Amino acid sequence: MSNFTVNGVYTYTSSNIYSYLGRVPVNSAALERAFDDFDITPTGSTDDLKKLNKAMYEEYSAQVQEQIKNQNNEKVIPWAGIMAQIGIQATGDYDKDYAAFNNAIQLLSQSAIDGQAMTYFAGLRSEAQQAFGLSNKPEAQEAPITYRAYQAQFMS
Repeated sequence: MSNFTVNGVYTYTSSNIYSYLGRVPVNSAALERAFDDFDITPTGSTDDLKKLNKAMYEEYSAQVQEQIKNQNNEKVIPWAGIMAQIGIQATGDYDKDYAAFNNAIQLLSQSAIDGQAMTYFAGLRSEAQQAFGLSNKPEAQEAPITYRAYQAQFMS
């Protein structure tokens, strides 16, 4: 069992720190930084560790709630503009929208009778390559970081 000294005065045992925070910092400076980051004034009491854990958990919970809120808000569809130019409403489903765009542009291109229209549709196809590029294809959402990983940011 080791001791961690904060502000050169207050001592906390590694077992108490582990009991309240679920992990032990790498050194006293890391624990002191965590107290500073969450604006907790150390007193040497285990109540300090309780306050630190509560503050860390509240901030983590707020961040997770913000992530959930952002995921539930209306998403920006990068290819909606290019689809609107040919009269198609984007759904946000990459594969469906990409197929709908390609089908529509193919039909429109077949009906084009002059060179100007053909050039216009070729330009749209080129824009679509960027709008529907792989960088815009949504992947599976990553889970928010775990509370343990979040804690580790302040305890290392």
